[in-house]
Amino acid sequence: MNSKNKQIQKQKGQAMLFGLLFLAVSIMTLLVLYNQGQLVKNRVQIENAADAAVYSQAKLAARNQNFAAYTNRAMVANEVSIGQMVALLSWAKHYKQISSFTNFPAYQVPIAPPSPVTMAQVLNAITTPWVLMGTAVEAPTNVMVKKWPTVISYFNGALGLFQKVFALSTLEAQVEMNLNVLEDYEFDPAEPELYIPVVGWYFFTQNVLLTYFGDYFDISDLKDAMAGTDTGNADVDNLLMDFAGSDVGSFETMINDNSPRVASGSGDETNAVESYQRYAAIVNRNREAFTKDRHWDFGGGFNLNIPLTLPLGIVTLRIELDLGVWSGIKNDGGTAYLAHDSLQSDGDIEKLGWASIDVASFGVEIDIGLFVNIELCLPIIGCENWTLLDVDFTIPIGLPLAGATHQVVSDLTNSKKVLSDWGLPGMSDPGMYGGDDDDVRNSGAFDLFHATDLLWGQASPTLAPGMYGVKPTDVTDSYGAPPAFFSLGESFQTSARSYEFTIAVAKSLDDVETTDSDTFNISTGDSSDWDGTDISYTRFDVETHSRAQGDDFAADYQQVIWADERPMMTISSAETYFSNAMQSNADGSSEPASLFSPFWDARLREPSPVAILIASGEIDWEAIFDGISGSATDLVEWMLNEVGDRLVDSGVDYLVSQVDAPFDSVIEPPIQDAATEVKDVAIDAVMDQLEDFMP
Repeated sequence: MNSKNKQIQKQKGQAMLFGLLFLAVSIMTLLVLYNQGQLVKNRVQIENAADAAVYSQAKLAARNQNFAAYTNRAMVANEVSIGQMVALLSWAKHYKQISSFTNFPAYQVPIAPPSPVTMAQVLNAITTPWVLMGTAVEAPTNVMVKKWPTVISYFNGALGLFQKVFALSTLEAQVEMNLNVLEDYEFDPAEPELYIPVVGWYFFTQNVLLTYFGDYFDISDLKDAMAGTDTGNADVDNLLMDFAGSDVGSFETMINDNSPRVASGSGDETNAVESYQRYAAIVNRNREAFTKDRHWDFGGGFNLNIPLTLPLGIVTLRIELDLGVWSGIKNDGGTAYLAHDSLQSDGDIEKLGWASIDVASFGVEIDIGLFVNIELCLPIIGCENWTLLDVDFTIPIGLPLAGATHQVVSDLTNSKKVLSDWGLPGMSDPGMYGGDDDDVRNSGAFDLFHATDLLWGQASPTLAPGMYGVKPTDVTDSYGAPPAFFSLGESFQTSARSYEFTIAVAKSLDDVETTDSDTFNISTGDSSDWDGTDISYTRFDVETHSRAQGDDFAADYQQVIWADERPMMTISSAETYFSNAMQSNADGSSEPASLFSPFWDARLREPSPVAILIASGEIDWEAIFDGISGSATDLVEWMLNEVGDRLVDSGVDYLVSQVDAPFDSVIEPPIQDAATEVKDVAIDAVMDQLEDFMP
């Protein structure tokens, strides 16, 4: 019995040891779980805040792009209204000027001698109602054409300025939105802990400059800066393409500021010319029916088909002759928005204006079609046939009846002067002056049927020296000039997405309530070797550390750009993208992206490797953008002033340039003062709020 009792007593001490060990492990587990819970909670907080802030930033940018699209559409609609006025004036004039075409020499011969009645007298009598109608419409329309283009030019100029002011206001809203979102994600708004470090404001500035002024950056500098970084097995050019969104040869400006008289922000002449070519094409595509094509015809005719088959043994010859004769009156006209010369350089942009032509002729059109086919049939081999001839042509014989032109330009030197400036008879599309491919009788104002009419418009004594722009009555210089407007860079029309929006958000680890914080002050680790590669994980450690506490240069650099010695940090990215689900092209393809269609939206995206390398300190942003400030407030203030000076001030300059003397000197001071006040209010509001949120 004594032996058994002695054995039982020895086992009591072992249970106590296991209990103490279990208690220690439980405490350590609780500490680890608590720390991980705090770190995860705060990590989720800053990542959600970063996602919300950068998405809001991209959403505001999409709104700005849609605003540009709506205002661009308004400019197009206003431009088309000028075309309608010019079309109506040209149409009225060509009826009013009928007598200048009935004086054609062939009409002066008596119809049936010895009667003295000539064809001219008959035509003048028949067309009197049209002459009276043209005279009645021409007078008030002429007054409108002298005023309306000027009004529209001023209005479109104001819309162009509104685009730039709205762009600056959007930047202000983006800054304020970033700060407000962070404030909304604070655990305790009374004690804010989240902040946007300097690198976050660099990302913001970088996006703005790439969007509006791509010439600030040289992609070769970024490529050189990436040479010494750890990109794994990824190709540097592919990483740059993901960041630049296009060919890695250069950074293309996404939103171009186009203006005929003020240098484009991108400094790229090709972009400006292509933008105005696109603008002119959109204007012409949106012309209503009367402006685009004023065709009507009255007449009749017959068609005769003569088939002939000649069997010649093993050879059969088939001949088919089609003969059509039409006689009557054809009226054609059209009004187009184009430049006097081809739109190939910056100097041609100012020459854009409206040109309208109307003609009427009567006569005969003879349509001839000849088809010749030969067939050879041999035993066993079978039959083969060959077409020897298959032609269709028209012989037009037209005599002049009416004609007129009118142009609205910004300067008389930009107007067309003679017939050859407009085109030549028989040209299928000299300038979109009417015509319909689906109507065989409608080939536009330069149909060969009107050849005599067009030539007589140049030679008629009562129209001397011609109706094509030499006479002051045929040209109105009331057009201010093409408007200044925002357009989308070429590569972005294909990619349909913007440059990357990136934001950096952080909070200090000192503000995270882990066990080693000031609240608990439980410290078990050795902070001197936490970043070593040969740490022996044989001890229990509840110390929390930031990557910025490492012992390499990147860690030291992170402390500077993240504005804290122990930051918990993250970056998040977003982009704007174009998608019009409501319509597609005739071939089924998607509508290409542009700033004429308001279907821009925002979405989150993965941060690009370049953004990650900048945020981690492996790429110094000064290697990309030399001379940039390291102060967040200085950085943002400089960027806002740059946008104001290069966009808003240029918009004011162009708007004033459209006003004729002496009114320009009267209107310039109040516009300049208003623009300056808008800029100052926007920038001051941002800077006041930004300074309150800086760590």
